[in-house]
Amino acid sequence: MYRRWLDPIEELQRMQEWMERVVGEVEPIVPGRLLPARTGGEIAGVASPSLDIQDTEDKILVTADVPGVEKGDITLNVRGDMLEITAEKTKEKEEKGEGYIRRERGYTKFYRRIPLPAEVDPNNVDAALKDGVLRIEMVKTARLEVKQIEVK
Repeated sequence: MYRRWLDPIEELQRMQEWMERVVGEVEPIVPGRLLPARTGGEIAGVASPSLDIQDTEDKILVTADVPGVEKGDITLNVRGDMLEITAEKTKEKEEKGEGYIRRERGYTKFYRRIPLPAEVDPNNVDAALKDGVLRIEMVKTARLEVKQIEVK
């Protein structure tokens, strides 16, 4: 009897694609996607940037790869314990020669919605872009003290 070896990652990706087809007709959370893309992957023109998250005592540092994107093309939204990174990159190339003009246009959109390990102060966020790497530093909000209440 012949048995095919199954790659668990491949099976998860196939299941994700199936879920997107089945549930994708419902209003998606992310335009064009219901589930998050594979890290560094691109589906239907929307790339999901690779990123690192560092959680320190008082800050959260997110580093995301957005190659070829200018700082004016990036939108960051912070809501409580969620971070949204959106960036659009367009490129246009024109080549003229004797008897012809060749034009090429390209468009890529980066999108990533990230649940953060703690709530952050949306008024205390710093972001910088250098060499295609976006660095976002967010200050955590003061945690509320938990007080145990005795039931009478």
